[in-house]
Amino acid sequence: MNHYFISDVHLYPSGKHHPGREPLKNFLRGLAENEPGELWILGDLFDYWFEYHSVIPAGFSDVLSLLKSLSVSGWLVSFLPGNHDWWCGDRLVAETGMQLIFKTTHCEVIDGRKTVMAHGDGLGTGDTGYRMIKPVLRSTTAKLLFSVLHPTLATGFANIFSNTSKRILRKQVDSIPDYLTRWAVNQADNGTELVITGHTHCPSVVKHGNLIHASLGDWISHFTYLRVGGGEINLHEYQ
Repeated sequence: MNHYFISDVHLYPSGKHHPGREPLKNFLRGLAENEPGELWILGDLFDYWFEYHSVIPAGFSDVLSLLKSLSVSGWLVSFLPGNHDWWCGDRLVAETGMQLIFKTTHCEVIDGRKTVMAHGDGLGTGDTGYRMIKPVLRSTTAKLLFSVLHPTLATGFANIFSNTSKRILRKQVDSIPDYLTRWAVNQADNGTELVITGHTHCPSVVKHGNLIHASLGDWISHFTYLRVGGGEINLHEYQ
């Protein structure tokens, strides 16, 4: 079975240009034409996502429909929410058929390797300020308070604070932060052989002794995905 991994698409509603929207759609169509496997989305599929009881963010129906078609065709699609789309829920599952995994880190055996997956936000000793505020942002209280806002007002606020694409295109990251590398290497202590993370938007596959750390890049400037299968681990740029 082939396993594919992507992260950090940072989609925002259609109508605004996004460099990764059409490539992602074509990538999903291509997967659906192959024998079923597994697609893992390690966070920040959306630049902003919040579900009210009766309302979901508008403008994503094209991608949601393709994810649903992929699930219906026999693919297992799993989503580990990131810092931009942690407030997702049952409506997203219903629209896509994905399984949601609300964990900071998730362990699976992938192609015979013990694998740890994570979006990557707040891991290790870095991101000190974010690690302090992360429990507040992900709390039930914060979600409840945000739900009081009218969807139009809430979306306006979210667009101001979640405008990722401009920030990423303005400042490219060309190496994995040391704190994240140290965290990944430390996972070898419990027998982990493969660590897969997103969040940094920096695509790379680096071997540290018996452990491999794969960073997935993004679909804003790199358009990269990881394929694991047949004993191989390869990072590809989608053309």
